[in-house]
Amino acid sequence: MDKATQHHVDQWLAGGPTTRYEMRGFIVWATRRGHCPELTVPHRSKAEPELLDEDTHWDLLQQCLHDEELPLDVRVAGSLLLLFGQHLSRIVTLTTAHLDTTDGRTTLRLDDTPIRLPDPLDRLLCRLTDQQLQHGWAASSSSWLFPGARPGTHRSTGPLSRALAAHGISVRPSRATALIQLAQAMPPAVLAPLLGMHVITAQAWRRRTGTDWTAYLQARRRALDT
Repeated sequence: MDKATQHHVDQWLAGGPTTRYEMRGFIVWATRRGHCPELTVPHRSKAEPELLDEDTHWDLLQQCLHDEELPLDVRVAGSLLLLFGQHLSRIVTLTTAHLDTTDGRTTLRLDDTPIRLPDPLDRLLCRLTDQQLQHGWAASSSSWLFPGARPGTHRSTGPLSRALAAHGISVRPSRATALIQLAQAMPPAVLAPLLGMHVITAQAWRRRTGTDWTAYLQARRRALDT
């Protein structure tokens, strides 16, 4: 170990998978205790999020908003995912208390700022609420928009994710694409209280717009070439 050089480390890192960067903690420990010369292992870089191309994103959103053959819960969850980049873990915990009516229009509160919902998403959420009331969920103190199999519980993210995937909606790329678009259109100070995220997270998505839109355009070109 005391004969290792930075060249040896760099060569070994370059010759294998990125999991080799996990050795960084050991190298730092060994260097501090004098077991090896001063060596550097960079932090393992995070993979850039996979994105949808523009046409796919738009088509999926239009399908959720207008396709009457899709299940209503898939349409609503898919719309919230594709429009507002919400985690499924937050979508399944939405209740009727998150909805309100202002000047005859339905609003959704994801955090402190009510969002005025576009048509027909406002009507879809009202239909979903009515559907749960008709099924007897009004007796539940929770009033989940996405109730679980047992009264008083909300739906699990796993089944909802599989339901979305069955209709061609991949959760992670859909969410990342929505957040990239929103971060490009709004400053972090506006986006954070709108979506219920920390302002530092909103700033990180804003910074990603400089690099991720390159991947976005590349994805679109690949779609056009197929």
